[in-house]
Amino acid sequence: MVFFESKGKLSIYKGCVIKLITSEKRFFKRERLDKILALLNEKNFVSIKELQSHLNVSTITVRRDINELESRMLAQKVYGGVKKIDSDAVESRFAERRMMHSRQKISIAKAAIRFVNDGDTIFVDASSTTFEFVKLCKEKLNDLHMITNSLMSALELLRNPTCTVTIIGGTIRRDNISAVGMDAEEMTKHLNAEKTFISCRAFMPSTGTFEINPSVGLIKRMMVKNSNKVYLLVDDSKFLKRSAFMAIPIDDIDVIVTNSGVDKEIVERLPKRIQLIIGEE
Repeated sequence: MVFFESKGKLSIYKGCVIKLITSEKRFFKRERLDKILALLNEKNFVSIKELQSHLNVSTITVRRDINELESRMLAQKVYGGVKKIDSDAVESRFAERRMMHSRQKISIAKAAIRFVNDGDTIFVDASSTTFEFVKLCKEKLNDLHMITNSLMSALELLRNPTCTVTIIGGTIRRDNISAVGMDAEEMTKHLNAEKTFISCRAFMPSTGTFEINPSVGLIKRMMVKNSNKVYLLVDDSKFLKRSAFMAIPIDDIDVIVTNSGVDKEIVERLPKRIQLIIGEE
């Protein structure tokens, strides 16, 4: 009997067995997760059958990917498929921010955690990038003392019973569930930490970081002033951009942690004294 190979399935033609070889695209895991999140941005629910069609993988693989997204709190597993995080409008907005450039943020968090040790006292801002960093801290470190104005990061780290959180109080912003305002600024003035981990809205290598909200920038500025070392966690989408408020001067940043998508020519513009760490994606 003669065998023929073509597109991925077995078929018989004039007494011959033909193996069909698929030419459809196969996605790597990180591409599949990004694709699922993109589909969820378009609509609230995607079925398992639909995901199989889009991703060209088995039901088992689809379910495994859904479980991973749920463990990261990026999506919610439901009967027959997956849906956007089922929460109130406030938490939904924060979840949407986390979904933007999620792969880059996770790679940055994995690279940044090497700079934290058990027992450290650290400042952490209220960005979605540092939230991914806090998730890793919760899993890998003990006896950490975190000072933050982020309610989401505070609740996340407290899942580790060995860790302590000092929450900076003030007026709560609805978009990222964090404290800002004069009370928050005044409290931050009197707090100290060994290290500060922050992100930003925009970043210019020759200038520093930028924010839209001045109060957000002032709190980060005080964190930087009251710590020994400053780590900027910033993905490549924020490079070479400005916003309304100049927050942290480039001279105050010690280490920049970014993802592999950053342009090499941009990197060359950074002051030589700054340590650059690029996370693997």
